[in-house]
This record gives sequence, C-alpha cells and structure tokens, in this order.
Amino acid sequence: MATAPTPGETTYVDFGRAFQFYFEDPEWLKKTLIGGLFYLLAMFLVGLPFVAGYVVQVTRRAARGEARPLPEWTDFGQLFSDGLQVIGLYLLHFLAAALLPGSLGCLFAILGGVASSGNDAAGGVMALGMMAAYLLFFVMLIAVLLYFPAAYIRMAVTGRFGAGLEVRENIELIKRSPANYFIAIAIYWVTSFLSQFGLILCFIGFFPAGFWAMCVAGWAFGEVARRDPVLGGRSGYATVFA
Repeated sequence: MATAPTPGETTYVDFGRAFQFYFEDPEWLKKTLIGGLFYLLAMFLVGLPFVAGYVVQVTRRAARGEARPLPEWTDFGQLFSDGLQVIGLYLLHFLAAALLPGSLGCLFAILGGVASSGNDAAGGVMALGMMAAYLLFFVMLIAVLLYFPAAYIRMAVTGRFGAGLEVRENIELIKRSPANYFIAIAIYWVTSFLSQFGLILCFIGFFPAGFWAMCVAGWAFGEVARRDPVLGGRSGYATVFA
C-alpha cells in the first residue's frame, strides 16, 4: 500500500532530500551506468520504454515509502510494459493539446488559400489566424505540461492506465496538494536543468545525468502521492504494484 508520512516527517516534499536519496543507494553507480546506456538508446527510441518504466518503478517505491527507491535492473518485461503506458499517456495528452490549435490552423490555411488570390487583406487575416493558432498551441501545451504529472502520478501509483485519463480525479489531486505538487515540478525542472551540465563531460556524461534527473523527478512525484490524503493510504485508496 502507499504509505502516509511518518510523524517525524514534514508535510511537504523535502527539496533537499531529492538530491540525497539517489546516492544513498549502495549500487547507485551500477544502476546509473545501466540507466545511462538505456538513456543513450532512447535517442533511437529503443531504450525509451525501459527508462520510462524504470522511473515508474521509482515513483511506486517512493509512494510506498521505501528507503531505497531505485529498483534493480531485472524485470525488463515489466519495465518495458510500464514504459509503454507512460509514453502512450504522454502522446495522448500531447495530441489533445495540439488538436484544437491544429484544427484552427488548418481552417485558416484553407480559407486563406481560397480567398487570398490577389487579396492582401485575406492573406493578412490568414497570417493572423495562423499566429493565433500557434499561440493557442503554446498555451495548451503549457497547461498540459503542468497537468500531466498528476495524470502520471495516479497512473503509476494505482497501476491503471485509465487513471491517467480521469481528468476530474487528476485535477483533484492537484487541488488537494498544490504545494507538494508544484515543489515536485520544481524539482523536475531543476534536475533537468542540472543534467544539461553533463554535456560538459565530453557529451557522454549527459546520458547518466539525464537518467539521474528522471529518477529524481520520479521520486518527487512518488513523494507527492505518499503525502496525498487519498493516495497516501489514509483513505485506503489503492494497492500499488510491488
């Protein structure tokens, strides 16, 4: 079961601990090297499901309050399956964000193509319409990027793909724990930024650094679930995968 925080813990996700727990694992170097290899293979799409699935396992273990959230690289079938679900969930949300702006852009392009022959005004309207479509897509994408972690958390912790599509319940998760939710997002942004410094290490360091950043983000989202009054077990919500 996902576990609630112990009495000695703070109510909020510990920002500082996000940069400590990873290196407390006695096998962190081995796990990072393997993860870095899969992260490299993700450039060719081969390793992406395995990395995403590993992060799901980190999230689940953090939600259970395990002292060593980094799993072993053993059950590759489960990692691959979990990773495909995360990728599928993300693509669905990305397509949803692009649907309305894309339709609007196509509409203006068609109307502009029909009416713009020798008509500067029609061409101007088409250009403004396309700009509005791009702006709308940007706004929708930002909204999805802020919302998607909630869908991911509920899918990972409950073990149900459909949980990631339950918009009302996902929004309720954000509303119940807004501080923790946005702390976790801040951790994700900071670690993603720091991982870019791996490029300094002859580019090779970028891959283990990128894998580390994803694991830390997975841990932070698991901590959000563990501190949530519903997912954290105080309402007997759901059994997470072992």
